[in-house]
Amino acid sequence: MSFKLLLLVGCGGFLGAVLRFIISAFCFKFLPLNFPYGTLIVNLMGGFLIGYFTKMGLNLELKSFLIAGFLGALTTFSTFSVENISLLQNAKYGLCLLNVSLSLVLSFGACYLALKFS
Repeated sequence: MSFKLLLLVGCGGFLGAVLRFIISAFCFKFLPLNFPYGTLIVNLMGGFLIGYFTKMGLNLELKSFLIAGFLGALTTFSTFSVENISLLQNAKYGLCLLNVSLSLVLSFGACYLALKFS
């Protein structure tokens, strides 16, 4: 593993984290607060984009930047987990089930469509 690859992953990660923050802040400001829209959106984007980038046959440097760095920081399973635990703790069982279902089905679907049509 070269320093260049580490730097590419780090730069991609920086951009992905910033975009995730912007999307989450936008959702927090403009959408109802009872559902984790930002996390759902970034995970759906990530599901689609990883399928798309995988089919592109990228070289190692671009794959490291985009998939490991950018998408690794953009998408988030840890936030998804804590948000769903919070929904459960607040007895919002229906919203928790909706979030888990939408996240899994739509993320897999987005990835499948990107792999199939790119």
